[in-house]
Amino acid sequence: MAIRRNRTGTINFIIMTAEEILSLKNIQQELSLLKNNLSPLSDSQIRSGVRFYLNHHDIENDPNLADELIKEKIIDPETKKTTFRTYVKKRTKLSLPYPQQIVMTCTAFIMGKGINLVFNSENQKDIDSYSKFVEMWNKSNIISALREAAKRTFIGTRSLVQFMYESDSEKVKCKVIYEDGNYHIYRHKDENGRMDAIVVTYLRDKIEGGVLHQNVDTTEIYLKDRWYRYEGLFLVKGFPKKNPEGTTKLLFAYFEQEYPEFWFVMELVNKQDYARSQHSDVNTRIGNPAMVVNGELKKKPLINDALKIYEINPKKGTVTDTPSSTADMKYLEVKGAPESVKLELENNERDIYRFTYPDLYSLINKAISGNLSSKSIMLMFTHVFAKIAEKQTIWDDMIRRCISIMEDICAAITGDDNVRNLNIDFKYNSILPSSTDDLVKMLSIAVGSHLTTYERASSQLDFNDPDVVNAIKEFDTDPKAGQTGGVEIPTDKDTDENPNQDGVNGM
Repeated sequence: MAIRRNRTGTINFIIMTAEEILSLKNIQQELSLLKNNLSPLSDSQIRSGVRFYLNHHDIENDPNLADELIKEKIIDPETKKTTFRTYVKKRTKLSLPYPQQIVMTCTAFIMGKGINLVFNSENQKDIDSYSKFVEMWNKSNIISALREAAKRTFIGTRSLVQFMYESDSEKVKCKVIYEDGNYHIYRHKDENGRMDAIVVTYLRDKIEGGVLHQNVDTTEIYLKDRWYRYEGLFLVKGFPKKNPEGTTKLLFAYFEQEYPEFWFVMELVNKQDYARSQHSDVNTRIGNPAMVVNGELKKKPLINDALKIYEINPKKGTVTDTPSSTADMKYLEVKGAPESVKLELENNERDIYRFTYPDLYSLINKAISGNLSSKSIMLMFTHVFAKIAEKQTIWDDMIRRCISIMEDICAAITGDDNVRNLNIDFKYNSILPSSTDDLVKMLSIAVGSHLTTYERASSQLDFNDPDVVNAIKEFDTDPKAGQTGGVEIPTDKDTDENPNQDGVNGM
């Protein structure tokens, strides 16, 4: 994007295409204009979020919770010689993996059970082309790549899927690249909001002239018809190279969002870390176990003694100044955490899940206490479906782009240009208990009540392919079948004693 000020002083933003930018012949200027992303976070902030996901929380580096070196005095009973033994008094520092659970749940709702392709056509040519596409789609690792891309996007705000064709195995291979300590990825969009360039920077090792060169600063720029590789500021010999013959698209799908899924609850997670750690320390110091002495402790055993013997003198009375008749030791009893501590722990956890995604483990607890119908579960996760619906507005376009890229590759490999014209859609699969049975029952009632046709109902079930839908259509339009689709409905005269011999109850 270029900035230009007109005569009135107004600033106009002019978005240049990747082709125009690459005409500058200055790699530094080109990269500064090509490196654009959706997230307002800096690269260092994104890396900080990734570290938080990996359980590197603030509590780990808190100087107030540093471990202490403690000296224990040891007196030899025979020589009365005093020595000291040093040991480490460890402080509890829990880094609770809420971010990992949040990302796992979000990924599961988006791509946990993959997607089902949806295609409807009466044209046999389209059906044949679709069969070629499905064969290539099923042989690829696209679903695994989409799951990985979802997870990495929810952690580091962006990832991309690169499509490559392996001629040896005749399979499409999908490679997921994402922000980490080595790879950095960027994308550029033209004035119409279409992605027209991908930039990947990383360090790589190479052997040249029998000499190993490590950590070579490498930049790759991909367009729809060619790609460049730079080492430092210099174009590598032999580049640019053309994309695979017959392909017409930029062979990348780029996934991005503004913030990591757990970004806005990181402070709550930190508070939960401290609250749980402090409470754990109390249990460790007091109730693990602790003893209360009634009297004067004369001698206590060493920490590593196999048989621990305490010597206790009865305490002196306050009036007669004579020893009391009792001297004993009891376990220290702790009633439990104060109500305020318990309330803080519960509120923190409730808010963490309220502002992100719920704990799926709660389903197990509720299922144990009673049967949960699919409708009850849907109501429990209403706010999740609202969040997922918002997220799917972006993911719909990117998954359709993956389908479009696969169509382009399939057409180039098979020579069937009709594959590019197929109108292939898709459907997400929920990780929650399936409601397919409910859908089948609903459609069956609708067909029986003449509210829809067999063809329409069968096309709504994603386990039916176009051939099956066409077969059902032919069955539905059979003149002998009439309006009942070939199934004879029992009449009033049919009873349990005299079943319909020719219908569904016939023997």
